[in-house]
Amino acid sequence: MKRNVLAVQSVKVLALFGMLLLITTGCTTVGNTPATVPPTSNTVTSTVFTPGTVVSTTAVEPATSTTIDRLTEIAAIFEDLERRRLQAIFDQDEEAFRAVHANDEYLSESMVLLGLDQVINPSAVSVSVLEILSDTSDCIAVVAEFDLTASVIGGDASSTEHVIESMDQGWGFSWSGEGWRCDGTHPLSP
Repeated sequence: MKRNVLAVQSVKVLALFGMLLLITTGCTTVGNTPATVPPTSNTVTSTVFTPGTVVSTTAVEPATSTTIDRLTEIAAIFEDLERRRLQAIFDQDEEAFRAVHANDEYLSESMVLLGLDQVINPSAVSVSVLEILSDTSDCIAVVAEFDLTASVIGGDASSTEHVIESMDQGWGFSWSGEGWRCDGTHPLSP
């Protein structure tokens, strides 16, 4: 009987020690990363208590890939820009049309679109990014399919290279077609 009571007390002491250990290690800084910064990978710690022993294991779950998330994010940016551009054409709103272009020269070449009256449903556009060619903080180049079949009279689905550049208020169209992927001087630069 004494032996069982001693074993139970030992387990309680070890459990208390284990909880104290988990609390103190959970609230400390790891390396030079402050405790307030979330880890890039999830750490799973489990502690098993059995009479007379404590087994503690720690495993690091692999970080998930953000490739699919980034592809989806870029597609959403392009789709938002195209919807806004089509809405500006539909409304014949020159200011809104200008707001989705990051490059003045590309805007000048695109102004002819503002006079079109074939836009019937700007929100029906669908954009799929097929390949990311360049992805920097100020320029993104992709191969994308723009499906305009339900948005524009006579519209179709076609894919080509598209480039957007960062602006003060987000992103804007800068180039469409082959030949420039955020590398070197913009092809329309004077």
